[in-house]
Amino acid sequence: MIPYRTGGTPAFRSRTVACLVTSLALYTCFCGSASTRDTALAQTADSSLVQVFRETPEEEVAITRWEIGNTIISNEDRLELFKKHVEDIGGGYVGLGGTQNFLLASWANSEWVWLFDFTKRVVTANRIHIAFLKNTENPADFRSLWTKKSKSRAMEIIDTEFAKDPDLAYVKKTWNIGLGFIPWRFRNLDRESKKYKYSTWLNDQKYFDRIKFLAKNDRIIARKGNLNGTVTLAGIAGAAKKMRVPVRIVYLSNAEEYIHNYSIEFRSNFISLPADEKSVLLRTTSVMRKIFPWAPDSEISTDKGFHYNVMPLAVFQKWLDAPGKKLYVIDMMRSGDVNMKDGFSFASKPPKTEIKQKKDAK
Repeated sequence: MIPYRTGGTPAFRSRTVACLVTSLALYTCFCGSASTRDTALAQTADSSLVQVFRETPEEEVAITRWEIGNTIISNEDRLELFKKHVEDIGGGYVGLGGTQNFLLASWANSEWVWLFDFTKRVVTANRIHIAFLKNTENPADFRSLWTKKSKSRAMEIIDTEFAKDPDLAYVKKTWNIGLGFIPWRFRNLDRESKKYKYSTWLNDQKYFDRIKFLAKNDRIIARKGNLNGTVTLAGIAGAAKKMRVPVRIVYLSNAEEYIHNYSIEFRSNFISLPADEKSVLLRTTSVMRKIFPWAPDSEISTDKGFHYNVMPLAVFQKWLDAPGKKLYVIDMMRSGDVNMKDGFSFASKPPKTEIKQKKDAK
């Protein structure tokens, strides 16, 4: 064995040891541990993406008659009809409305979630959900914050998460209003999921953890926005493009049945969203029931039920971009295959103008 040599001056030996330690540290970081290096790079990239995501702008919305609170929940009881069409497709999620978006995004394992609504009350309720997700560990803990017995803890979280928000009083009022709606909606979802045998973010830790991860890592936001606006949806499209994130899900609830012709702004907003072959549009309708029947048990939460429709997002964009007369949601849905028994349809055909162009090209 070669004996350890201790020659040289103390200062020299000190500098030598320092160099060896530094070299070893650098080697471990950059050569000995590629995973550490990759993690650091990933964190830097993720931070940049989060910044772009968080900077998504929003427009001001007028106070509407929908401020009463029932719009902060969903009355669509058969959302699991969408499940197989969105499961684990990832990517970006753009959704209108309240709690139904958390359900769909959890199934999809979405990576970035933009929520929007034209009602300030809905947007605020969504922001409270996000705050509660950051501060709870499981579905039961989260659900408890929407009960009177947990008011003290709920207010503590709201005071912390919304400390700098000038609308703090409005946030607290929204929580109070939510007590009359959100637990009721959660119980309805419990009954439906038990009957139709599926799991949700409110009873399955796996799905809850997916949504909690988004909340904890600033990957889910709620913005005020109008379908016909010129700021929020355009801003979402711009952010998604800058982030190079394909929007895999657009959820519009039954909003389209109130639109009797899509405005230029609406068309521009949704045509501009970056889509790929996995991207889908999810919608519901309650009109034209003879052609598009309601799904069984879809009227539990309301006096009317809903038909559930899926359309490739690229096809929806082609319909919006097609020249011609007024366009109504039913016009697009007529092109699809309808399951009369389940109250579900899949519409994948582009407008006739495009079909004709393809035939002429041949």
